[in-house]
Amino acid sequence: MGFQNRVTAKRSLGQNFLVNSGVIEKITTIVIDSKPKHITEIGPGKGAFTKVFYGTTIPLTLIEKDNNLFQLLQNNYKNIELYNLDFLDYKTSNFETTYFGSLPFNVSKEIIDKILKSETFKNPAFFIIQKEVAEKYLNRNKNELGFTREIYADFKILFDIKPGSFNPKPKVTSSFVKFIPNNHLGSINKQDLEILIQRSFKMPRKTLKNNLSTYGYKIPENINNERATELELDDYVSILQHS
Repeated sequence: MGFQNRVTAKRSLGQNFLVNSGVIEKITTIVIDSKPKHITEIGPGKGAFTKVFYGTTIPLTLIEKDNNLFQLLQNNYKNIELYNLDFLDYKTSNFETTYFGSLPFNVSKEIIDKILKSETFKNPAFFIIQKEVAEKYLNRNKNELGFTREIYADFKILFDIKPGSFNPKPKVTSSFVKFIPNNHLGSINKQDLEILIQRSFKMPRKTLKNNLSTYGYKIPENINNERATELELDDYVSILQHS
């Protein structure tokens, strides 16, 4: 317990530990109710969620970059897979897993991008991320991040979490979110579609015709003069299919 109390959050790693027991219980209940066969927890920190998962029969893999926190977890949890490394350097396993984590705001998009494109992303994934980023994933106001997410997953904001639920307290509100794998694009090349979207948003105020003129895409006449933010994902699929 003494060692645990001496482990403090590192700003350099974007650490904010969730300490609200009611929110922790609500989140772990949602994850467990999804009936995961295995959980990969990213950045478990001091183990607020791990403690609950460990009390079930669900196999766990923990990936913790912080050396001190890794030692704490190693001392407290036996007979589970535990890795002391950055998740971005972690080689995803060849089995299905449910990804979960309270993600550092500064690398959350990179972590989620890696997971959505992983062959192991076959079950819902649950994360705590910055609310502002969650709103972009929702894609109500059309944006590159939201369209890219639509290629790989459906998305829900389950509920928001106030800054006071964390220690140290972040300056912004967080959201608990859910990514659900989708397969609605069939044989469409997802990487090519993602590149098309990136190119379309290169200068968002310009029309598609101006943004894509040097790439040889055949743009349907009805959307030729639209901006990237005015389209739906199906429109980008149509461009790719006609090119």
